[in-house]
Amino acid sequence: MKTFQFLQTVGTFIVIVVMILVWGVPLAPTIVYYHWANDLISFEHEWAQALVTGLVLSSSFIVYTLSLLAFSAVLQFILHIRIKEKTIVSLTSFTTLRWAFCGQVLRSTQPCLQHFVPSFFANAYFRVCGAKIGKNTQINTFRLNDPALIRIDDDCVIGGGAIMNGHLAEKGQMIFAPIHMKTGSLLGTGATVQPGVVIEEHAVVASNALVPKYRTIPAGEVWGGLPAVMIRESSTREEF
Repeated sequence: MKTFQFLQTVGTFIVIVVMILVWGVPLAPTIVYYHWANDLISFEHEWAQALVTGLVLSSSFIVYTLSLLAFSAVLQFILHIRIKEKTIVSLTSFTTLRWAFCGQVLRSTQPCLQHFVPSFFANAYFRVCGAKIGKNTQINTFRLNDPALIRIDDDCVIGGGAIMNGHLAEKGQMIFAPIHMKTGSLLGTGATVQPGVVIEEHAVVASNALVPKYRTIPAGEVWGGLPAVMIRESSTREEF
């Protein structure tokens, strides 16, 4: 335990360095764009120039946001853990360190990412980070906390504020278990899905439900509650 506490302390300083890196590198293209755009148009009238400067600043923020997402995604693409089934490792393992690094990179970009859901930008971001996402899938949340452990098939819907966690810590170990949403399934607003969960075809998880670890929700069923249990069988997908 003392070893872990030491590593946690060292990790705190590493987190600071990571944040400087993740937030700082995307500033380079932003600064270049700002100077270019600000010099492109100039007015002698004070208010006209103030308006131009305001628009340049706001568009510079968009450039920064997109650069931040791109840089963050590339870092996670390079370093994310490659796990296809339930895996148990030590809290001090290299796998845990890689996961923690990617997790911090993800958290550093989530305040910006939330403005791009739902959109193809967000879906592309999660794909680069390691998630498998099918066609015609709508992701209305930025809280896919372990993209590399998430698979979402075609025609799925994830509601706003939903959370998917592919990891947990138990008895001094880290447990990683992939999450799989199959074709046509729906995860309601504010629902939470824990590691190892499988949501079968056209199954529904109701709003604010908590699906415990390693559960499988059978095809066509509707589950809800804390913890989630089967509410009723359903042959068609319903909105919750």
